[in-house]
Amino acid sequence: MLILTSIFLLRQQRFNSSTLLRSLAYSVALSVRQAQVYGTSIRESSVGAFDTNASARAYGVYFTSGSSNSYILFADTNSDGQYTVGESVQAFSISSGYSISKFCATISGGAERCYIADDPGNSTITNFTVIFKRPNPDSCFATSVSANACQTGATPSETYASGYVQLKSGTDTRSVSMTLSGQISVGAQGS
Repeated sequence: MLILTSIFLLRQQRFNSSTLLRSLAYSVALSVRQAQVYGTSIRESSVGAFDTNASARAYGVYFTSGSSNSYILFADTNSDGQYTVGESVQAFSISSGYSISKFCATISGGAERCYIADDPGNSTITNFTVIFKRPNPDSCFATSVSANACQTGATPSETYASGYVQLKSGTDTRSVSMTLSGQISVGAQGS
């Protein structure tokens, strides 16, 4: 009876961890969807001083190598197509035991630019932004390599076709994938 109870409890812990990781992945996906809804609708930004164009701002989600336990929903109040300090609408924290293990943007040609938390020396980017601008629900991706990729009128050094964020708990991973057409999905593995 003791052996069966021990096996059951160990499996229950693994099941709980997997369920919480899946829930976390859906929370990240919902944050990206929230940025998409805010970016494509008329929502007044409460960030910065009020002006008549405040409702036409873009919104996005920002991931950085400096924090594998949080990410930021932001309003692009200065219209530069990327996150700037002071534009935060809401900062999200990831609970202990879970982390952002990787984020990547796929270059239009097919190669990937990634940050890998377990191997930062082999990472090719240090931040990843997905942003949404009115009137289309399409995504725009920017990284530390091509920070101006979403800036109106800029000529970026690289353009991106898709991106994903990978979340990890122990050996279990889940990913939140985003496409250029604005689709957001949650899966078991990144790539």
